[in-house]
Amino acid sequence: MPPSGGATTVWRHRWQPADDQHRTAYGYQPETVQHSQHITTTPQLGDALLFNPASYHAVESSPGGRRIAFAFFLVLTTTGQLITWS
Repeated sequence: MPPSGGATTVWRHRWQPADDQHRTAYGYQPETVQHSQHITTTPQLGDALLFNPASYHAVESSPGGRRIAFAFFLVLTTTGQLITWS
């Protein structure tokens, strides 16, 4: 784990056409989600953070260390079965 950084924020906001007025070269300006509920957490070694990536999210840089992440698809079917794939 890096000695600092790595905090992840997830906002309760999914893309809407009006958001494009806040678009930058990569991502969106903070004004896009300024009135949306959010949560910020800093995962620790061995933690897993699951969230819908369709929600706006950001990860703070981790200076002085390495952050390893992986992504996959996870779905809960109507019968209650969890299915994963990548």
